[in-house]
Amino acid sequence: MPEEVGLKYEIVYYPFMGTQVNTERLLLMARLCYRPIGAARMKQMVWGDAEGPAESRIDDEAVGKFVRGLISSGHMGALEHWYTSFAVEGYSRVSSQQNDRHRLMKMFKSPDLPDDVACGWINDPEQGSADVSQLQQSQRYVKEGNFRYVTPPSFESSPEFLARFRSLQQEIQELQAFGLNEAGLPAEDVRFGLSNATETRFVITTNARQLRHMFNLRCCSRAQWEIRNLFTALLEDYKRIAPNIFWRAGASCDDLGYCPEGSASCGRAPTIAQLRRDAGLE
Repeated sequence: MPEEVGLKYEIVYYPFMGTQVNTERLLLMARLCYRPIGAARMKQMVWGDAEGPAESRIDDEAVGKFVRGLISSGHMGALEHWYTSFAVEGYSRVSSQQNDRHRLMKMFKSPDLPDDVACGWINDPEQGSADVSQLQQSQRYVKEGNFRYVTPPSFESSPEFLARFRSLQQEIQELQAFGLNEAGLPAEDVRFGLSNATETRFVITTNARQLRHMFNLRCCSRAQWEIRNLFTALLEDYKRIAPNIFWRAGASCDDLGYCPEGSASCGRAPTIAQLRRDAGLE
């Protein structure tokens, strides 16, 4: 029988995980941009050393103030040094495809490029860093003869549709088992009969700057429910792990103070057009 599953995730890595060192100390490396700090002193500063120079004795309150200062001043490149990985299961294939969009750079033709250059590559200007790596469970190598699937909560409002949906998953399971066993077909071909509701599992590794951008997009009320549930839950955990690195993180309106969704805005925050009108720029 196919099994209905729900979302599960684990944060599997972040800097200094499992130690007594405050993970946000890693961003003290950005002090290099503002004062002459050598490599040895930087290591002492990041790890903390009660017997070391003043930089290595910076307490957590001062670390937090420094990190928030980086964010307030727009020095987001410093956050690219803080990496994290999280693993997810109980997530549908239909939603997992949206994760790949964070890995892609955008192609464009700029009038500033020479005529003999067809196009150039650029990250989304708000994204800043497209540094996202993903490992995903393969349907080619992992056979789905007795698979797991995700059911959207909205189906509860229509008992008849829900019953037919579950019946379809059972039929798909039987078809998978027949194709893999009786018919002896290749698993990479039998998977063509799977539905988008089929569970997938994946690991994402990214940096804090990019993760904040993902929160901007995926915690928004306009985001698809499954990916919004995942990133809303992740946001709560990351705020506990690194409250200053993820200070103000969340939907774009929480982070930026305005809504970039234009006419699709939910009205919670002013749009760019509204701000321009209020400032007399339009």
